[in-house]
Amino acid sequence: MVHTGFLPTENEAFDFILGFLKSKKQDESTKMTFLSSVSILCSAVQSQKHRNMDYYCSKAMLAERVEMLMLEEPADMMSSSLRQQAMFCIMEMSQVNPKFQPLQRMELIQSGILSLISLPHNMEADTNREIISLYSRTVRALDEMLQGLMTETENPSMLVFIEIMEMLMPWILSNKIFEEVRALRTLSQQLRFISSFPVLRHLENFKIGGNLMGILGLVCMDSNYEVSTWASVALHYCFKFFVNQRQSVLKNEEERRRLLKNLQKNFQADWTTSLQYIVMFFKIFLNPDERTTIFTLCVNAMTAGSRYNTWAAVQMLEMIIDEPLPELSKVPELIETIHSNLNYIKDSSAIQIIEKTLQELAHKYPDEVILMLITIQDNVQNRELWKILAASSSGYATILSHLLKRLSFQDPKEPTQSLEISSVLASRALNELLLQSSSKLEVETLYPWLYMALLSLISFLVFEGGSKTFDKQPGLPEGMSPVSCVIESLKTLISSAGYEYQVSFMQNYRTWELLTEPEGYLEGISILAKSMTMRSCWHIRPIVSLILNILSGNEVGSFVTALAVFAELLRSTEVAIMADEAIIEILINLVQEDKPVIQQLVLKAAGNLGIHKETTKFLRMLQPYVLNCCYSMNSSVVAEAFLSLRYIIYNLTWTDSVVLLVEISCTLRPFFDDESEELRYNSIDMFSALLAKVKRRFLMVPFRYQVHCSLVPLMFHLQDENTSVAHVSRDGLCHSAKILVCPRLKSVCSTKDMYSIGSILLEEQKDKIPWFLSQSLSYFHNTQSSIRQAAVWLTSQIIQIKAMENEEELQEVYSALKRLKNDPDPAVACLATQTIYLLEVKKIQPRPLQHIANYICCWFKRKQLKY
Repeated sequence: MVHTGFLPTENEAFDFILGFLKSKKQDESTKMTFLSSVSILCSAVQSQKHRNMDYYCSKAMLAERVEMLMLEEPADMMSSSLRQQAMFCIMEMSQVNPKFQPLQRMELIQSGILSLISLPHNMEADTNREIISLYSRTVRALDEMLQGLMTETENPSMLVFIEIMEMLMPWILSNKIFEEVRALRTLSQQLRFISSFPVLRHLENFKIGGNLMGILGLVCMDSNYEVSTWASVALHYCFKFFVNQRQSVLKNEEERRRLLKNLQKNFQADWTTSLQYIVMFFKIFLNPDERTTIFTLCVNAMTAGSRYNTWAAVQMLEMIIDEPLPELSKVPELIETIHSNLNYIKDSSAIQIIEKTLQELAHKYPDEVILMLITIQDNVQNRELWKILAASSSGYATILSHLLKRLSFQDPKEPTQSLEISSVLASRALNELLLQSSSKLEVETLYPWLYMALLSLISFLVFEGGSKTFDKQPGLPEGMSPVSCVIESLKTLISSAGYEYQVSFMQNYRTWELLTEPEGYLEGISILAKSMTMRSCWHIRPIVSLILNILSGNEVGSFVTALAVFAELLRSTEVAIMADEAIIEILINLVQEDKPVIQQLVLKAAGNLGIHKETTKFLRMLQPYVLNCCYSMNSSVVAEAFLSLRYIIYNLTWTDSVVLLVEISCTLRPFFDDESEELRYNSIDMFSALLAKVKRRFLMVPFRYQVHCSLVPLMFHLQDENTSVAHVSRDGLCHSAKILVCPRLKSVCSTKDMYSIGSILLEEQKDKIPWFLSQSLSYFHNTQSSIRQAAVWLTSQIIQIKAMENEEELQEVYSALKRLKNDPDPAVACLATQTIYLLEVKKIQPRPLQHIANYICCWFKRKQLKY
């Protein structure tokens, strides 16, 4: 076939190629002629209008045939230059369009490398000079072939370089020294080639810089001189490549030139100098992914049976982490590498540097490290890693501080970033860390903050309904809920600080179970706070200071929990003496909020503060707010207010608190008739205690008025269905009689029945009879039938004594009695009917008939005995 554009020799070469491809038998000479013809054809195509090999002959087919000739060469000897010629041929074909397809290009690279490196190990030192020369020319041919495949008429492609490196890497890691030397020499030549180009194609795809530099750095310390020498040469050109291609990290061109000059000066330097350059390039030129790769390589190199020098890996990693750690990526994968290799690292210096590395990583990337340790399922190895983190005092404190930060989120919800641990996982990490640490100093330093942070988190999960946020929290042990996880951490924290007795105490009172229940949460917090007051706990004061900062808004934490702990701790004298006006102001501000739970806790705090006599001044500041809470619409708040009021009464003295006693008595009086037995009992009992403090010589008119107002209610409640209320009512009457100086009334109050006391009361307090009548009528609506009976009876007694001249008053009494004729209690209805009869007689005969009065009185006595 004749091509007009070809020279005669080129046409002859082309025809020979076509004939060779069809022929089945080729000798050595024919093969060499074929390769020469392909080279001639490549030159011819480049001079044609159609500069595309496929226009004349399939380039892929020719390359495949050349590759086959190269692979057919014997692997155990080198007798001709055919292998060398085939490589040159592929290099020339690479400069002609079309470009090789990626798959074929990779096959050519692999075949060329295999063809040379697999030759016998003595080729370089053969006694036959011709063989040595032939081998050297083949080595250069391979270099040019690989360089030609990288360029293909353009600047070198980093994609092709990566392919070359990947093909060479198994040989670099070979156990045969001669294979390793050949691979390193080939790599160094390719690095030298690309390092001389200012611009490279596909540079953005070059992501194996860390792997390249790390492997060369480790191999530099190989015990074989040739291996370490060629590795040093390759590393030198690797440095030059980074300086030229990533010069943007340098300040200016002058700095780049100076660095290149220093590199040239230290060409094939000793390993220490190379290591210093590795550390510098690690920090300045490598990206985070590449840095992580070097870490991973070093960790793998330390394992028993590794191809690399363990000491070299230790030295490299030690020098890297001795400097401030730059940004890394894929830290969880690096932790996984450490975890999986930890059992296989036997060298003591390697173990120490691994421990230091883990601590440094935890210091810079605490979330990533902690999250990875939490997800590791191997319990034995997991504990070992936690123990390593806890071994460093400064690192331990740093991690505890970080966990505290994660626990103390104002809104402890799931993190927004995937590698940021949630507050629940932070509590689990805290638990694991505390279990593996024997040091108490760091825990004791942060104990108040960790303690309140965990309590605040429990409050969020249980009391504030935040458990749904962590319903499917990954990283928790199977079967453990988020609340249980946090409580377990709290137990461990308390024990780690040396307060094991508190844990035992709380266990006995089911505190942990209570803390998991919304209804029992506050009770659990009270028991937990109480456990701190059992023995000397030097953290009480710091905890109280932190609580006050939380309540003041200066620290993050649960308001309710902080207040609940503080309220219970006020039972301790040590805490109570810390009270000052600023603390009381905080409580006053809180109690004025329309939040029943907050109000109850403030009232509880006031009550516990009242246990201590030295706090009287502060109780008086709280007293108006406590009294105001007695009128709350929430029954729990009222009940707590009464308990607080009891302590206020207990600590007050008459001589310096006259006005206060009057205010308290005015507050208590309406509760004498409350439907709640507890409130009736507490109000009358406290009123009785109030009266016991009164000395008559200091009696003021307002308070005397309150005493008179209480006489009839107290007397009626002698008939209360609740015996405890009846008992304290009798005490109240006795104190009232003593204050009012009524000897006869005082003498009967202790032992006599209600009607005897009532009779004497009417005799000694004649001027108050109209008032008593009005009070009696108001009790006609009382829910207790026994009290309604007492009210009707007293009304009948007053009708006999009092002149009923006022028609309006007479009609009021008559109407009230008439309504009681239909009372559901027959005794009340009957007594009302008889009293109406007495009233009607009174209209006819204004002066009372004593026999009728005696009859009603005797009837009432019989009814009392019966019922």
